[in-house]
Amino acid sequence: MTDLEREYSPSSRVGGSSAPFVAEYVRRSDEARRELGDRVQLLAGGSLLVEAHRGAPLLAFVHGGYWQALSAAASLYLAPGALAQGWSYAAIEYTIAPEGTLPRMVGEVSAGLAAVADAAGDCSMVVAGHSAGAHLVAMTTLAAHAPAPVVRSVLVSGVFDLRPIVHTTVNDPLGLDLPHAVQLSPMLMPVVGAPDVVVTWGDNETEAFKAQSITYAAVLRSAGRAVAMFERADRHHFDIVDDLVDPTTELGARTLGSPL
Repeated sequence: MTDLEREYSPSSRVGGSSAPFVAEYVRRSDEARRELGDRVQLLAGGSLLVEAHRGAPLLAFVHGGYWQALSAAASLYLAPGALAQGWSYAAIEYTIAPEGTLPRMVGEVSAGLAAVADAAGDCSMVVAGHSAGAHLVAMTTLAAHAPAPVVRSVLVSGVFDLRPIVHTTVNDPLGLDLPHAVQLSPMLMPVVGAPDVVVTWGDNETEAFKAQSITYAAVLRSAGRAVAMFERADRHHFDIVDDLVDPTTELGARTLGSPL
């Protein structure tokens, strides 16, 4: 494994495989689906919505998986935690690679957020993305104008400059060349969306992942956005996401709390 390959392999920090963590996301999501039953609404495009009550604030989550794994159905594991805090929850669907291209994913996430906003009605929305999902959230709420209800974008352990990805095996199903990587890198695009932003990562991340978040936070600040940036102690790439719905953590408090 080359140094670049290792730096863009989050599992290199946790034993070399993401499979146990992905399996746990799926197991917990299946359990949540059984418990929630017909409260889970299937929206156009495949996104899933669970309302706490009409008008409740809403957390929309865009999953990771390096644009080639997981789904909305495998992202319901955060729903019980959100509901326990009085928040509605949505898992945004998009077509993963190799069937889905990155431009298609960006379009589908944008459409999914619009569908959720329409279905949930008059409520404020926080959009959170993890890993590849953080890239897609940045593309749809910061490098583009977010749907009107979006008040905060939460970027967890994301990749915002895709140029290094071109030279790794992550790119095998994506098929990006360098010009397209530039066009699809929110770090290299004007900041036009106006939500407040949270940028965070676990202390047990690779240096490349940490640098991606730190550099993008600086770009956002230079564009005049309110940004909360912090490293979470005792977390790695795959478990930090649970903090989103835990208000006793800094990430949970900033995700579900008052404006920055």
